[in-house]
Amino acid sequence: MKTQILCGLLWVFASYDSLLALDLAQNAFFKQLTGSWQAEGKLTGENNNLVTITETWSGKAETAESFSIEGTRTMNGDTQKFSWAITHNVATDSYEAVLTGGDGQTIRFEGSVSEVTQVMDLKSITGNGSSSISVKDFFKAEDKNTLHSEVTFTGDQGQTTLSGTIIHKRVIAP
Repeated sequence: MKTQILCGLLWVFASYDSLLALDLAQNAFFKQLTGSWQAEGKLTGENNNLVTITETWSGKAETAESFSIEGTRTMNGDTQKFSWAITHNVATDSYEAVLTGGDGQTIRFEGSVSEVTQVMDLKSITGNGSSSISVKDFFKAEDKNTLHSEVTFTGDQGQTTLSGTIIHKRVIAP
């Protein structure tokens, strides 16, 4: 009897521990990001200045706790490597994402991911703490081969300084 109770308790603790450790490779949203992608879009600034963007990138689950995106981005003719490292913070049930540019500079984002609506919302507070960068990634309807990224930069006064949409198309599925 004691053995059965002990086995039952061990099963409960193992199940609880597995619930806490979210496997990003099995997460419905991140599963859709796995593979190779190409993207293009435009961001418009306060004075109608235009930033054109093209990207080529690949996404994969590095471990059960992390998802990575690596690629190249061309903005107005300037091409640089970039990477995203995304992890789930179990303590806060939020996601942390670090964007690293070709120059080694990093920007830290926090946000949420919904497996139900297939949306990832990320936000970074920048500058003196009053400006920000927001990124909303989502799939429309049943099209899991097209990812939409709505990007918004805000200034110190809360005004939108740059915004637009980048459309990512799957090139190679996992």
